[in-house]
Amino acid sequence: MDKNEEAYRRLKAAIAASFPAGRFVGIHEGEVVADADSLPSLIALLKSKGKNPAEVLAVQAGVDYPQSAIIF
Repeated sequence: MDKNEEAYRRLKAAIAASFPAGRFVGIHEGEVVADADSLPSLIALLKSKGKNPAEVLAVQAGVDYPQSAIIF
């Protein structure tokens, strides 16, 4: 998953510029492999492309994700 997270940091601006805000984007092995209007739709699309959704980083275009979080 680290490779996908690194790719997200590298592609973040391009994703925000290429996809409408809120659109779900799947990143696998360092590249964008799918996009959809909803997370369930993205998962179905990934499966139809032969991708294991558990191996894909799903992000929403235009959303700022913190690099770390504190969980209580």
